[in-house]
Amino acid sequence: MDRNDLITTLQNEANLKHCFNKEDIAILAQHMSVKTFDDNAILMRKDEPADCMAFLVSGRVQIIEDERQIALLTTGDCFGESMFSEEATRVASVQALETTKVGWFTIHDFHDLLETKQRLALQFREVFKAVGRARTEQHAAETYTDKRKYLALIAHNNMKESLMEFCRIHTHKLEQFPLIATGTTGSMLFKKTGMCLSRKVASGPLGGDQAVGTLISTQNIIGVIFFRDPLSSHPHHADIEALGRLCDVYQIPLATNPQSGEAILDYLLSGKADHQPLPNRVLESYVKGQKKVVEAS
Repeated sequence: MDRNDLITTLQNEANLKHCFNKEDIAILAQHMSVKTFDDNAILMRKDEPADCMAFLVSGRVQIIEDERQIALLTTGDCFGESMFSEEATRVASVQALETTKVGWFTIHDFHDLLETKQRLALQFREVFKAVGRARTEQHAAETYTDKRKYLALIAHNNMKESLMEFCRIHTHKLEQFPLIATGTTGSMLFKKTGMCLSRKVASGPLGGDQAVGTLISTQNIIGVIFFRDPLSSHPHHADIEALGRLCDVYQIPLATNPQSGEAILDYLLSGKADHQPLPNRVLESYVKGQKKVVEAS
């Protein structure tokens, strides 16, 4: 019954059905063994030889890299296709999340298939290699780290014209930084000065302030020029306040008017921003406290 379940799963659930007919898939299944793993069992371990792959017949598994789940797989999904890549060892571990049954395909099984059905074996190999490349590219995109240091340009609606005038006057200074702003501000900036953004975010009420805050926490912001309207109320006041708080937490210079904006530009261009800032004792104390919580758990 296990063998029949494997064949049925490969023929109906796996992506192989888009590339091979049922007869070819059944031949592949005949060269696999069926294994059952208990909940929490490690099916494949990082840094072990990449000498086998598997298809899920039932159950669920998670792909783990550095204690982080990078994928969750269910019936029909395959894993371990790095067997056909240039990687000699595995770059991640696979753990069962419940009792799990898999079709197990080793490098020796592949060689057996190669001897009896060479053309078919090579076709399977190319498909598995393509799957591996696609997953590698997806993982690279998901784990991409933007190392640029942006200068954020933000303004309330009543202050956008003032920000544009400021940018026009200081174009030669602003051109030396990758700029981040909302799409609206970016369009105005291009029309008024010819400068382009390096990255854009949503408008403030739709999460733009929070997006800039996230980049502050990842050390991608070197300064914030935020021309605030001091005489009007704002529906996203909490976001504005949170952005200012994060600037204080990470010691990011924040300008709220043209005069302080000019001071920040001169400061950033002077090279002083590259110096080690004064220790943030409050942040250090918080990090230590969080570490104790983790250690005590």
